Amino acid sequence: MTNTDGNQSLKILALIKFVPDPNQLKVSSNGRPDLGAAPFRISTFDENAIEAGLQLCSAHGGGVYGVSVVHGKAPPRDVLLRAMAMGLEKLYLVVDQDHVLNEPYRLAAALASASRFICSEEKISKWDLLICGEASADQYNAQVGPRLATALDIPVIAYATRIEIRDSTIVADRALEDRSETLQASLPCVVTVGMEINQARIPTVLQVMGAGRKPIREVLLADLPGLDVESFNEGPSLSTLDVLAPVRARKNIIVEGNDIAAKAAELLAKLGADGEVKF
Repeated sequence: MTNTDGNQSLKILALIKFVPDPNQLKVSSNGRPDLGAAPFRISTFDENAIEAGLQLCSAHGGGVYGVSVVHGKAPPRDVLLRAMAMGLEKLYLVVDQDHVLNEPYRLAAALASASRFICSEEKISKWDLLICGEASADQYNAQVGPRLATALDIPVIAYATRIEIRDSTIVADRALEDRSETLQASLPCVVTVGMEINQARIPTVLQVMGAGRKPIREVLLADLPGLDVESFNEGPSLSTLDVLAPVRARKNIIVEGNDIAAKAAELLAKLGADGEVKF
């Protein structure tokens, strides 16, 4: 699709996860994270994904739509409005009431089906780009983006630090541990990004208030075409048995004395005995 000045008009789908703020998590008395005490927010890298999509549409025209899977009830409305206020055209919430989508393979399958559903609803022939954070702030397994590309049978570029669209091609840079790469792939394509790609915009109060007029639609799993939830029980899957915070207890060891050198030596000896310091 092209706009009036000959540039490509993009249709981009941003995959968004709403998570309890990791910076405000507390541990309950049983050693498990108290998820109810932490406010929800957009997963950090997904903010960068939204921003990257918006910048591409600013250069080429088009719009960014959002999709998110929510387990049980939706996140607070003010969190949803923040995503809309960043510049999304519309947000689709896939409601997983029974927590069926509890691991990356199932989640990617549902998102692939949701992407096709949204295309049909919005009268979009196909997505040019599907973009998401390289990993979520809560589980950080970095699997959903590549698995989504596999489910859709399209290319994937992970860990992109720069994105450029040239006609029907995407060119992206990424930095790996031992080298930097510039990759090229045909559209449509899935791209995952981290914080290195941009500084995500912070919506103003007026933008958040105005976002209340933008459409947010809930969709049930049963409404997604081609998604066979029953088949999930027949294939391999990953289950999280428990999440526990490491036990921490202060030892309350006090080193006394007037000789600084002797106190330092005693402290190092105690730390060495506990394996905290290796000589």
